[in-house]
This record gives sequence, C-alpha cells and structure tokens, in this order.
Amino acid sequence: MSIRNYTIILILLFSLSSCKDTESKYSTDEITKNIASDLQIDHLNIWVNNPKKTKERLTDIGFTAVPDSLSAVHHGQGTAGKYFHFLNGYLELIFVYNQNELEDNVLKNKDLDFTERANFQNNGASPFSIALKVKDYKTEKIPFEKISYHQDWMEENTSIYSAKNSKKHLKEPSIFVVYPQIESDRFETLSDLKNIPEEYDFVRAFYKHKNGAQKITNIIITSTDLDVNTETIKAVNGTENLTVKNGPEHLMELYFDNNIQQKTFDLRPQLPLIVYL
Repeated sequence: MSIRNYTIILILLFSLSSCKDTESKYSTDEITKNIASDLQIDHLNIWVNNPKKTKERLTDIGFTAVPDSLSAVHHGQGTAGKYFHFLNGYLELIFVYNQNELEDNVLKNKDLDFTERANFQNNGASPFSIALKVKDYKTEKIPFEKISYHQDWMEENTSIYSAKNSKKHLKEPSIFVVYPQIESDRFETLSDLKNIPEEYDFVRAFYKHKNGAQKITNIIITSTDLDVNTETIKAVNGTENLTVKNGPEHLMELYFDNNIQQKTFDLRPQLPLIVYL
C-alpha cells in the first residue's frame, strides 16, 4: 500500500489502492463469460436526512465511525458522508451537504439520480446505493448500460460509471462502479492492518469495532418495486454475497462474520437497516 494512498485518505477518506493495469487481458467472449465473477462489492451507501442521529445509532451498537474531521465532502456533488470501515468494504451514510451545489451538479449531469435519492422520504425512492468494483478493471466489462460522470473531488481523467437503470427505476437501489484508484482496500484479518504504514497508524483504529464486527459476509437489500429481469439487477444478483429482492419496504440487512455472535440489531425507524453480528 503506497504512502500516496494514505495522503488521499485524509482528503477523501477512501483508503485507496495503487493504480491497477487497465489494459485488456480478455477477449469479448471471455469478458462475457466472466462478468458475474468479476463484479465485487466495494461499499454500500444509505441516504439519510439526519446524519448525526443515524451515525449515533450505529455507534451506540458498537461500531467505530471515522471522525467527522476526516470524513469526505464530495466537492462539486453537494454531498458528504459518514463512514464505517470493515476489512472488506465500508458503509457510508450519505447526505446533502450543500443543496445549491447538489442542484447545480444535476444540471450538469442530468442522467444522475442524486436529487431523487436524496428526496427518498417524499418520493418513495430506495435510499440505498451499491458501489461495485470490477476485477482487472476495464469499462467494457461493466455488464449494464452505464453513464460516465466526473466530479470535482475525483482525480483528473477518472470517472465513475452509474447504471442508467438507476435514474429510471427509483424504487430499486442505485448502482454504480468505482474506478481502481478509489476502490476500498481489503484485509483478510485484523493482523493485516500492520501493513498500513506507521505514519498512518491512526487509520487502523477505524477498522476495529467494539461489537467485534470485522467483515461483511452477506447483504440483502429489499426494494418495493423491483424488476429482476433488467441487465442491472441480474448483474447485481450475480455478485457474491449480495441479493436484491422485492418486499413490502426498503430495507438493508447486513450480516457480519456469518452472524457468528447470533446477535440482531434492528435500527428502524432511524435507519432502514438490520444488523446481524
């Protein structure tokens, strides 16, 4: 892990991996065949209107939050986040930080769904986003119609790809694919945190939770009006440890460490989230 990565974490609070080779190593047939196994979960977002209270709801049950002073503001996008890091990904509580900036951004990026998702309590939109990454990243391997967008907080000549479906079907979770430079780092065990350079040893604390949670091992997201036959949802449901299904309410269920502790925390109504430890 490079020193550069931990410089960026102070700005964006993404623990960044070093750039990966993005040149093609696959034929078209190989890309098609490997789509399901190539998609992986990077992180999860929940849109919230009261970030302070929802953050406290999670810390009250033993999760460690990244300090607000280090949490990312998405400049140019009008949003900010509160973060909870795990060995194999993170959870972000995303919220509107600057309404004018949010609206200006949507004028530039009309195919994005930010304003609709932020208004989830009034329009019934799903408050969830699923951030995916692609193994051996290549944009042609993203298996659904996509929209490229660049924000001020991103590095030059980089883009995130949002599923075109997410603007059309607001009651489904929003789907997007991150580029390699902002993929979340992965650690097999807590002892592997020693690989973080000593000058950034404070970052190690973000992965250690009083409730013992280490890895996200299963994710179930319920939507109130899901078309399971779209390219986007088929691809999502082909991703390991992730299921998106229909149900009576918008709900995210997160399982940690295969529910080894046999504990359950239902965080509704403050958060549409059930945690299994």
